[in-house]
Amino acid sequence: MTWWGEVLLLLLSGVLWMRGISHRDEVFGLFCKFLAILVLLVLLIAGHSLLLELPLLALALWLPSAVRFEKEA
Repeated sequence: MTWWGEVLLLLLSGVLWMRGISHRDEVFGLFCKFLAILVLLVLLIAGHSLLLELPLLALALWLPSAVRFEKEA
């Protein structure tokens, strides 16, 4: 996928997300958010975009470990 195609999909996803947040109808807003996430997933799977993969990797490494929340017996 070309770089301008990735940028276009990122912009489309952002517009859909913002429209989903600002829309008063909850069903349509949720549908717009779902489409935005779907566009991002297509971009991640098909586009191999470093703009999305690196921040998601950083987020995954930043999240706390599950062992941290387990109670000791």
